[in-house]
Formats: sequence, C-alpha cells, structure tokens
Amino acid sequence: LWDLCHSVGVVPTDLGAADVDLAVGCTYKYLNGGPGSPAFLYVNADRTDLQNPVRGWYGSDDPMGFGFDAGPAAGASRFLTGTPPILSTVLVEPGVDLILEAGIDRLRAKSVALTERFVALVDLHLAPLGFGVQSPRDPARRGSHVSLRHDAAQAVSQALVNEARVITDSRPPDLIRFGFAPLYIGFADVDEAVRRTAEVVESGGIDRWRGVQSVVP
Repeated sequence: LWDLCHSVGVVPTDLGAADVDLAVGCTYKYLNGGPGSPAFLYVNADRTDLQNPVRGWYGSDDPMGFGFDAGPAAGASRFLTGTPPILSTVLVEPGVDLILEAGIDRLRAKSVALTERFVALVDLHLAPLGFGVQSPRDPARRGSHVSLRHDAAQAVSQALVNEARVITDSRPPDLIRFGFAPLYIGFADVDEAVRRTAEVVESGGIDRWRGVQSVVP
C-alpha cells in the first residue's frame, strides 16, 4: 500500500512498473482540487482477491437493488462507497488537466529547484534564528514540501499565517511545513517566504502567538 498524498502531481510515479497492489492519495494538494475534494484509490488489476470490508451501495454488484445479500462489484468498483461529492469531484478535472499540460517531469524539475533554493536560504538566513532543516537534504528523497525544526514551531506558524500571510502548518512538537506547488509558486515567493519568516521572528512574533491553538484560516 503506497501513500501518494505528497507525491501525486509533483513526483513521477509509475505504479504499474512498481507492481503496487494498492495506493491511496488526495486531490486537494498538488492536484489543485481545493478544500473538500475527494481522495482516490488505485487497485492493481491483478488483485482480484482484494475485498472492501466497508462496502457501500455503489460498491455492490446490484447498486439499485439495495439488497443485503448483494455481492461485490467487479474490479476496482467494489471499493466505492456512497454517492461521491459531485461538485468537488468535478473541480478536480481542471487541476489534473493543468498537471498534464505542464508535464510531470517539468513540474518535478521546478519542484526540486524551488525546494533546493528554500533549503539554501534557510541555512543562510533562518539557521541563526533557531531553524533547522528536518526534511532530507537529498532532493531525490523528498517531495515538494520542506519541514523545518524550531522550538516554537506552532507560534512561528501562527505568526506567519496571521501576520505575514505565509500559509504554513505546524506538527508537534517542533516542525513547520512549507509546501511548494510548482504550478503557481515561483522563486520570488520562496525568497519572500524566508524574508517574512525572519521578519516575524525578529519582531517578536513568537511571543505574540505562543500558546495559541494552531488554526489555518
């Protein structure tokens, strides 16, 4: 079972060549589906033995019969549950179209360039302020986000979101995540994010937001 949430749309992945049985992912990150967009499931066509333990009416072989003794649908359809969110699902399509138009290899190249620049600027400008790079420094071992360590990660993240309009999130106890969607994030955005992070910390933002619950508006 592969988790594709942080790779689909930014990292070339050939599930068939890797002979993956199952993969799950989301569409609201790099596929640009937005809030409420659906998750997805990949099922290897050869794994006809796999069953869904929580079968919905769409996943049965007689979805309109509503019978308790209905069997599973053929193929990957057996993993469907209830009615999908139609509007949210429709909005995924233009996001995927943009990915296909840009090309996954070009997006990956830009993603690596963006994160490499960010890591270099963190070392130069933010390391003296108590930040450290937690993500692998080898770009081949990371996706399109970079996690930083800081003792006051939650306060820094809240200060960035609420004062500097830099949308990050924090993970206890000491991580801040910066994501770089290569379709619409540019190198000037990377520079500005680092500049604003330094500015927030140097201006006392940690003290202003220490203890505030982490919420991204």
